[in-house]
Amino acid sequence: MKILKVSITVRDLAKAVQFYRDVLLLPVEASTAGAEVTIGSSRLTLTTGGSFDGAHHLAFGILPSEFELAHEWLAPRVSILKADGSEVIFGSDDWRSRSLYFLGPEGIILEFIAREADASTVPGQGENPRMLSISEVGIGVEDVLATVATLAEELAIPHYYDLSSTFASMGSHDGLLIVVHHERPWFPTKSSQPARGPLTVQIESPARKSRVNLSSRISIVTG
Repeated sequence: MKILKVSITVRDLAKAVQFYRDVLLLPVEASTAGAEVTIGSSRLTLTTGGSFDGAHHLAFGILPSEFELAHEWLAPRVSILKADGSEVIFGSDDWRSRSLYFLGPEGIILEFIAREADASTVPGQGENPRMLSISEVGIGVEDVLATVATLAEELAIPHYYDLSSTFASMGSHDGLLIVVHHERPWFPTKSSQPARGPLTVQIESPARKSRVNLSSRISIVTG
């Protein structure tokens, strides 16, 4: 599964554009109506909206061979979050990954994740780490297991390596939906709960159904 586009709202569009363009050095097309950020093969669409509780979570895939480069490049630009005193966070034996977490505009929990599954991908030629795509999108729901069942039935999305009543990962290493209970804080924070704001995720899927509304604010679409 691949994540093609993620759409969210922000209160301060100009500040969000400045972060993705000038801090993360990503291509941004901005207008008075909104902005589109190119992240490898994915797009992040930002539109102006009202305030909401909680924070979104997005992970950007990077190459394992560029992890150290990404760490050095990112450190002076943002405050990297720590877990157990370390900025480098290792995934489980199943995930075979290393991550760097940091805060973006309006408290969004961002992540660089390097998966060993991408070890054969050709690295970029520039001085900046290559961002492959939006690798993960976090979704806060009231009932994790019911949401997993709906996404599996309606959009043929399999669960990945995690499945519990509070946390589940769905998709593949190319693109994952991280489904969590809406009161479970985003790792590695202890207080940032999932956003209750608008979120639309467009994915590649063989399913015939084109749209599943998980709530009045959250939709998963195929395309």
